[in-house]
Amino acid sequence: MRTFMAFEISKEIGQKLSEIQENLKSNDFLGNWPSIDNTHLTLFFFGNIDEKKILKIEKTMDECVTKFKKFFISVENIGLFPPKGLPRVVWMGCKGKEIYEIYRIMNDLLKKDGFSFDDHFTPHLTVGRIKGLPKEWNEVVSQIRYDPLTYRCEEITLFSSTLTPEGSTYRSIHKSKLGG
Repeated sequence: MRTFMAFEISKEIGQKLSEIQENLKSNDFLGNWPSIDNTHLTLFFFGNIDEKKILKIEKTMDECVTKFKKFFISVENIGLFPPKGLPRVVWMGCKGKEIYEIYRIMNDLLKKDGFSFDDHFTPHLTVGRIKGLPKEWNEVVSQIRYDPLTYRCEEITLFSSTLTPEGSTYRSIHKSKLGG
């Protein structure tokens, strides 16, 4: 089963993400634009894994969340991957010291279960995967501004992901509620 672990986002942030997508589209950006319903802050992408590993991940999630109270994530800026050259991804940056701490602890726990992830982590929400750019793409992106948005993070979700011709569909398979 194809899986990933993520924080879900609020409708308010989804609405702002949709506005940014529309801005880019109206300025001749071509790409794949995730729907608001599919937007999330990914912690770990596992790819295709078997049931036994899913059970280990769920146990690890449940263990990790006991160390954290509910917290706020701030969504504050626009970024690009790669940071130099022509962008392939436009994203909204997410901030919150707890995000990094959860990532670090979860990463250490998952390594004990045989998973391997990068120690570097850039928390973000994908606005779009870019397939074509207008000449003035850098100017368009640099003019995107919005007031910081916050939302309360209360749980971490393990999703299954199914690829279809219309795009990916996600289904929650496990939720771990943060304490406090």
